[in-house]
Amino acid sequence: MIDPVRFRRILVQLLKVLVVIELVGAFLQGTSGGDWSRFGIDLIVAGILFVAGERITALLHKHRETTRRRMEETGEKIRLWDALVFSLLWTDQIYAGIPVDRRRLVVISYTLIALGLVAAFVKIGSGLMPLVVAGALVLGAVNLITWIISLERGERETLQTELLLAHDVQVSLMPTEQPAVRGFDIAGVSLPAKEVGGDLYDFLPPGEGETQFGISVVDVSGKGMEAAMAAVFTSGAYASEARQSHSPAAILTRLNRAVYHHSRRGHFVSFLQASIDVGTRMLSYANAGQTKPLLHRAAEVRWLDVEGVHFPLGTQPETFYQESILQLVRDDVLCLLTDGFTEAMNDSHEVFGAERVEELFRRPDLPTLAATEILNTMVREVRQYTGDAPQHDDMTMVIVKVL
Repeated sequence: MIDPVRFRRILVQLLKVLVVIELVGAFLQGTSGGDWSRFGIDLIVAGILFVAGERITALLHKHRETTRRRMEETGEKIRLWDALVFSLLWTDQIYAGIPVDRRRLVVISYTLIALGLVAAFVKIGSGLMPLVVAGALVLGAVNLITWIISLERGERETLQTELLLAHDVQVSLMPTEQPAVRGFDIAGVSLPAKEVGGDLYDFLPPGEGETQFGISVVDVSGKGMEAAMAAVFTSGAYASEARQSHSPAAILTRLNRAVYHHSRRGHFVSFLQASIDVGTRMLSYANAGQTKPLLHRAAEVRWLDVEGVHFPLGTQPETFYQESILQLVRDDVLCLLTDGFTEAMNDSHEVFGAERVEELFRRPDLPTLAATEILNTMVREVRQYTGDAPQHDDMTMVIVKVL
C-alpha cells in the first residue's frame, strides 16, 4: 500500500511526464513533417498550465493561512470548502502529524475508499450488488477513520488531565503566602506555562534558635507530569539536605548526588540556593545552572556570579559547588529568577533578554517599591513585550528587599 502523500506526488509526477511526452511527440512531428503548429499550441498550453497552477496554488495557500488565522482568533467553525482546500494543501503536514503506529490504518482507510469507488463503476454481480460492495468498503473506511479520531481525542483528554494534575502538584510545592522576615521584604511568584514545566521556588524559615533564612529557585527540565514528579522529588530531597546544613554549596553538592541517581539521563535540575543570616544580613549563595541573581545597590546594577562549576544538578555524579558571600545593606534589592523571564518571546520570536531585565532593575525608584510591586512591574513589562504570543516556559522570580 502507498501512503497518501506518496500517491499524490506520483500523480503529479505522472502528469508532468505526460506533458513532456506530448511536447516531445509534437517536436518530432514538427522536425519530420515541418508542421510546428501542434508543438506551438502544446508549448503555449503547457506554459499556461504551469503559470496558472503556480498562481492557483499560491492563492489557495494564502486563503488557507488567512482562514486558519481567523479561526484561531475567533473560534469560527471550519466550512466544507475550507476543509477541502486544507485537506488538499496540507496533505504532507496532516500525514506527518499522524502517529507512526497509526499511519498504516490511515493508508488502509484510503485504500478502502479507492476500492469502493472502483467497485461502484465495475460490474460485480447484478442489480445493486456493485453499490452494496462500494458502500460496505466506504463505510468500513469511515468507521476506521472515526476510530482513529476517537483514539486521538481520548489521548488528548488524558494529556489535558495530566497537565491539570501536574499544575496542581507544581503549585502545591510553593509557598501559599509571602514570608514575614524581620528587616526584609520578600515576595515570590511562579507563572506556569500552558505546558506545565518544573519551575518552583521555596522559602525555608529559620529553625528554633537559628538565624538562617533559605531561598531556593528551581527549574526542572521537561514538561508535564514527568517534570512535576521530578520537582516533587527535588523538593523533598532539598528539605532533607537543608536540615543538615545551611551552606548553599554543601546543600547543592549533596543534592546533586541524589538527583543524579534518581533521574533519567538527560534530565537535570537548575537550582539556585541562597541563605540570608537575618541577624548580620550576610547573603551566601551557590548556583547550579540557574540564571545569575541580579543586585540593585544605589545606582549600580550587577549580576552576581559564583566561582567554580555551574553544572545543573544531575548532569555529573560528583560535582562540588562553591558559594559566594555578600554583605547586604539597607535598600539593596535582590532578584532571583529563572530563564522564563529572559527568554520570553514575542510574536516575532525575539526574546525579552537579560538586558531588558537589567534595564528594568536599574530604575532609580526601585528601593521605594514594595517587593510585590517590583514583581508586578517585572511581570507586566514582560507581558507587554510578548503581547499575544503564547508563554513557552514557566516564569519564576523572587524579590528580596533589605529594609
